[in-house]
Amino acid sequence: MNYLQSKQRLSEFLESFHLLSTDELAIFLSAFKYQQAKRNQPIPACIDSSPRLYFVADGLLRHFSTMPNKIQEETIIDRGFVLPSTFCLSAASFHQARATTIHSETIKRTTLLYIDRSVLDQLFVQIPVLSLLFRQLMERYFFEIERLNLILHLGNCQMRYEYYCLHFAAHIQQVPDKYIAQFLNISHSELSRIRGRMAKGKPIRAKASPSFVV
Repeated sequence: MNYLQSKQRLSEFLESFHLLSTDELAIFLSAFKYQQAKRNQPIPACIDSSPRLYFVADGLLRHFSTMPNKIQEETIIDRGFVLPSTFCLSAASFHQARATTIHSETIKRTTLLYIDRSVLDQLFVQIPVLSLLFRQLMERYFFEIERLNLILHLGNCQMRYEYYCLHFAAHIQQVPDKYIAQFLNISHSELSRIRGRMAKGKPIRAKASPSFVV
């Protein structure tokens, strides 16, 4: 996706909030820079001590963190995915203006638009309504984190997958099976068996968890 197409996608996303005037939208869009990333390329949340906010115009990202392990050097824990037309958010870097312990990496060739935190802070003064827009963005982010957290606490692996399909259908269609299995903490073979049982009409029938707001 080229620069103009990326800006158009970001513009459409921002317009969906119905908060920015035409002039405010133009000023905000002009502050973003263009970046093309290859497959499996790390996306740093902080450059030269300056946090960045990314918008995924096209492609796919995954969030992960690492933990020390007695057996191996470190264990990678998948945290979630960022689909196209979505901001790649981190509460730590956004609110505390520092690098987050959750890392991002492209799953396939990805087109990004980014803005430095220092520039964003200036725009908050210039365009006050941006604060409301980003509050709504963070609400969406925390809502998704809550749903993901509830899914991962389900003890039955098939139920975890069924709820994931129910609440994150777009992820199932776009995220490779390898990463879905890692995220749900099941093996790739177990994921295949679960899909086989479901294809034979043996779902656990995860209609909707009472803990979810649908």
